[in-house]
This record gives sequence, C-alpha cells and structure tokens, in this order.
Amino acid sequence: MQYTAIVKNLIGRKPSRTANLLVTGLWSSQNFDEISKFCKVNVVANNITDNDCTRMVDPKDWKVDREASFFHFCSNETVNGFEFDDEKFPWHLFPEDMPIVCDMSSNIGTKPVRWDKLAMVYMGA
Repeated sequence: MQYTAIVKNLIGRKPSRTANLLVTGLWSSQNFDEISKFCKVNVVANNITDNDCTRMVDPKDWKVDREASFFHFCSNETVNGFEFDDEKFPWHLFPEDMPIVCDMSSNIGTKPVRWDKLAMVYMGA
C-alpha cells in the first residue's frame, strides 16, 4: 500500500512519469512490481541479476534517469543480508531537486540517517 501512495503522490512531478528504482532484493523487487502498475520504471541497478544480493552494483554503473519524478531504494534488504551505509551512498548521482524515497522498514532507528538527503521515508510492520 505504501508503494502505491508514493507513486500517486510523486509521479506527476515531471512529464516523463518515470520513477528511478534500485533493485537490491526481495523488498525492492516487490516495489518494482507495484510501481510499474502506475508508471514507467527505470531500474537504476539490479544486484539480483548478478545472483549476488549481498553486494551492490558499483555506482559508476548505475543508470539514473535525471528526468524521473523520484528515486526509490530499500536501505536494508533483510532476506539477503544487504544494507546500505548512508555515508557511502552515492547521493551525488541524483539531481538536488529529485525526491529520494527510502524504505527503512527493518533498520529505522538503528543508525544515524542522512535526513537532509531524503524526501520521504516509510516503514511497514
């Protein structure tokens, strides 16, 4: 349900009606399935295709659509054991006016967060 609310609130920001999505495991795969019902999805990178969900595709290989309405990622993919380090996250790859949305369902409150970089955070139970 959160996935749908995010898309419906942010997708109209730009004419392209495209969302940037980073696929790092089960939760972001489910996000892709839901977001793609409402708009075009640009998969920035996908570590599932490499069959190694414990490491991220090198950010130099990410394909960011700079005209997309927003960027979404999951900060901690618990099923496969992948978690982002906020200090090493490639924030510079995204235009300053692009909202960055993060699913922090499994790690909110466990470490410092770069709140200044995030437009929206959500978590489920």
